[in-house]
Amino acid sequence: MNLKIFYCLTVLVASLSLSAETTFYGKLWITAEYENNNVTSESNLVSNASRIGFKGDLEAGNKLSVIYQLEYEVDPVDGTADESKGRSLKQRNSFMGLKGSYGTLFLGTHDTAFKKSVSKIDLFNDLASDIKNILHGENRMKDFVGFTTPTSERGLSATLNAIRGTEDLNNNKLGDHLSYSLNYRGENFYAAIALDSDVKGYDSTRYSIRIPRDIYNFGVIYQQSKKISTNKSDNGFVINASRKIGTKGELKIQLAESDMKLPEGRQSTYGYDYKLNKQFKIFFFYTDLSTTNFAKEKEVAAIGFELKF
Repeated sequence: MNLKIFYCLTVLVASLSLSAETTFYGKLWITAEYENNNVTSESNLVSNASRIGFKGDLEAGNKLSVIYQLEYEVDPVDGTADESKGRSLKQRNSFMGLKGSYGTLFLGTHDTAFKKSVSKIDLFNDLASDIKNILHGENRMKDFVGFTTPTSERGLSATLNAIRGTEDLNNNKLGDHLSYSLNYRGENFYAAIALDSDVKGYDSTRYSIRIPRDIYNFGVIYQQSKKISTNKSDNGFVINASRKIGTKGELKIQLAESDMKLPEGRQSTYGYDYKLNKQFKIFFFYTDLSTTNFAKEKEVAAIGFELKF
């Protein structure tokens, strides 16, 4: 079934490419990991959100263009990207929309403005040490309408998402669940404030800052989240730093703490990336996830490869 779907998508994109700028892209991202969870230890090969996709745009006149993207997670390790449904493809950001001088309107499935507001601050995104282990709000939602303003001359932009209720949410009207952000991007500074309103049962506020300085990069995330059903609030933070080593290497360190996901949750991660070229890198990381919930503690050491195409 998945092969038939992929074949149909390929034919569709091939036909679109006759009149539009269509790009086929992907990323293969595999790690060999050793994990110790206080009870057992094991070694595994892991695909870290490896993906393939098509994206492009089509001129629509009146200074408007139609934009589209179809992106799916794949798992070259065991062939089952969506384990819950036993499927070889799992939908990622997939949408269509209109882009013009007043902004971009898009509909489909997409990361929320809240999630996107951290930009590149999470140094270990999609790996075993992702900040989603510690903080709420790393959501990709379906039944989604988004609008992003153009970036002003001063580097300001805003994003608003209206989300309809799903099986995970109580309400089922478009706009019952909102996610929005205000972003500033300068040459040597990035900052964002983002809010979730009743998204996956939480109201949240997130502040993000990234400061690049020559060979160094520094990042901070501070977040407050309240579970609507219990009115219980928690705070959390992420701090990190990286340093370039020569022209191809980079050392990274990241600390995240919160009670949101785990009682007294604390995640410390250290890593090193070595880029052979713009498309391929070798990397290593070690992460220690600690909590008063003994069964959830774990250590992971990994070496991996990332290929972009």
